[in-house]
Amino acid sequence: MDALAATLNYLNTLRAQGAERLPIDEEARGILRSWMLALKRGGRAARPVESAADVAPKPMSVGADTEAHITELRAAAARPVEQEQRDAGEIPFFRPAHSGSPESAWQALEQALPTWKPLRELGTLRELPVFGTGSRSASIMFVGDCPNYGDERNHSPFSGEAGAKFDAMLGAMGLSRESIYLTHLVKFRPAQPRQTLNTRAPNEREIALSLPVLDYEIGLLQPKVIVALGIIAARGILQLGPLPLAAYQEQRAARYRGIPVIVTHHPSYLLRTADLAERRRLWEEMLRVMELAGLPISAKQRGYFLPKPNAI
Repeated sequence: MDALAATLNYLNTLRAQGAERLPIDEEARGILRSWMLALKRGGRAARPVESAADVAPKPMSVGADTEAHITELRAAAARPVEQEQRDAGEIPFFRPAHSGSPESAWQALEQALPTWKPLRELGTLRELPVFGTGSRSASIMFVGDCPNYGDERNHSPFSGEAGAKFDAMLGAMGLSRESIYLTHLVKFRPAQPRQTLNTRAPNEREIALSLPVLDYEIGLLQPKVIVALGIIAARGILQLGPLPLAAYQEQRAARYRGIPVIVTHHPSYLLRTADLAERRRLWEEMLRVMELAGLPISAKQRGYFLPKPNAI
């Protein structure tokens, strides 16, 4: 099966699953155009070139079903980017160009984000992005809502008291910031008039236009589990609407890109509550995160919130 036939099979699968549109980037658009032109020249479609011996196109029979799909592909290839974005609710792709290596892909993220037009043209975010930190081969990805004053000043997510709580939680899991990946859903601190130390929650538009950046980041990292810290991160990632945090926490089968998503409290919540039941629940969620990531769990870790035997 050549590349065109495989693509058509994939599109058939998406259609059977209920998909009606599939947004494409410029690289994919170019491939579609080349196939369309090749088919117009006599029913031959070129595969992507992998070697010098791979240059010659191979013949492909074009049946009625294939003709119908080619018509759809031709329409997709001819659709302007602006129209495609309108069809997708004006949420663009974030796919900066890079050489193909993982390192260059991460560099492309850092170079493209500060001036990425969809976010910059909002005029509601501050200028300095706060990028994710930690291991780029981590099995666990933690996602918060947006940077605050301390994060922006220190160029690092989760600074200050909430960050100290987060570090303590990692320590109890036998982890550190260097062994996990930590980022924000919205990479810029939301702006306010006469802003000083205060930070507001990101609005729906800021979240919607930031999700393609997080999607790119998740695609690069490919973690075994994603942890949404707080209701804003949970709503942005899972897109289940204005449910309360408890409802998101109950979504035990929740996934993003096929990756399990665990929803828990933002670490700042631990600064405001001494509720033992909530702390127990948070710890149980972290034990599940460790299980999904394939990390060992000691008897001591499992017994943190178990009743202690009476002293003799």
